[in-house]
Amino acid sequence: MLQLKKNIANLKRIQTSLNRDLSKGINLDRNERVDLFEEKIQNKLKKNFSKSIFNATPDITPLYKDLSKYHKVNEKNIYIAQGITECISHIIFSLVKKNEEVIILNQTYPMYEVICKLNNVKYKTWNFKNNFKLDLNELESKISNKTKILFLVNPNLPIEYEFNSDQKKKIYSICKKKNIILVYDEAYYYFGSKSEIKNALKLKNVIAMRTFSKAWGLPGIRLGYMVTNKKLCSYVSKCRSLVETNAFSYEIARWALQNKKILNENIRNIKKGYIYLSNKLKFYNEEFYGGKVTNAILLKLPSNKLCKDLKLFLKSKKIYIRDGFKKPINNYVRISLCSPEILKKFFKEFIKWKRNII
Repeated sequence: MLQLKKNIANLKRIQTSLNRDLSKGINLDRNERVDLFEEKIQNKLKKNFSKSIFNATPDITPLYKDLSKYHKVNEKNIYIAQGITECISHIIFSLVKKNEEVIILNQTYPMYEVICKLNNVKYKTWNFKNNFKLDLNELESKISNKTKILFLVNPNLPIEYEFNSDQKKKIYSICKKKNIILVYDEAYYYFGSKSEIKNALKLKNVIAMRTFSKAWGLPGIRLGYMVTNKKLCSYVSKCRSLVETNAFSYEIARWALQNKKILNENIRNIKKGYIYLSNKLKFYNEEFYGGKVTNAILLKLPSNKLCKDLKLFLKSKKIYIRDGFKKPINNYVRISLCSPEILKKFFKEFIKWKRNII
């Protein structure tokens, strides 16, 4: 009889954002780049693909050099992976031993919980209060002699939260004293927060992770990386597959680093979108949260049932949003930010729904 691992067999995986019209729809549900790249940019990129892109395994050494130059760090301080998700997986797999545990935020990127369960690693959650704040005393109460890693998404989503300098110092002091590895997930860094990359280089127990998915607007290439001290970086990187990524992701990432204007334009669009949408929501006395240092906002509705109703109504218009969150945001929907031109279409339908339902 086939013997299955209980931790995997009992794991419930939910696929989200299915059956979307990716070309004609408005995809406000995954914190991705909503505005499509111009066709001329796409065509130019395709023309510049190397002749060996289909038939040869890429040598990604040049990408390490590009990232090294971009961040002004040594190449040996960088480990490239298939998104931050794979970085998380390799960090947990390589650093957490049997009977050790990690601490993650609640609520945050759901793959933290999934990866812990896949690796049969125990985890505790540092929970957001009803006012969307975190209590440092609660964190200290969660830490034990078994705690190996503390993962902090900074800024965090779906509940937008940015750790300030004083909090970071106190948290690092705790981690240093308890010999805990402190990992900063900086997926949303470019939207206004401060990075921990410099500290990750000089401190023995700090890792900073980055991605091309959010501000760069390239979630389709599934590419991320971590920055830390050379010893820790060399150790975790032993988990890599044959190569860190595929030829398409490799070449597109190199192109992006050489064309930083796509990053800046996307950020400008998102900031403009936030100004437009926040002003509209304030005018209609809607309660919302976030959007200042990330690329999404939470919109509060009277009930969870109405969250589902709005999602279904908008889906019929090929406008996709996210619902289904746990407390304290179970009565909220999440909306990715983008250009005002696209958000106008969303808001028009939202007001139409509200007048008919509420």
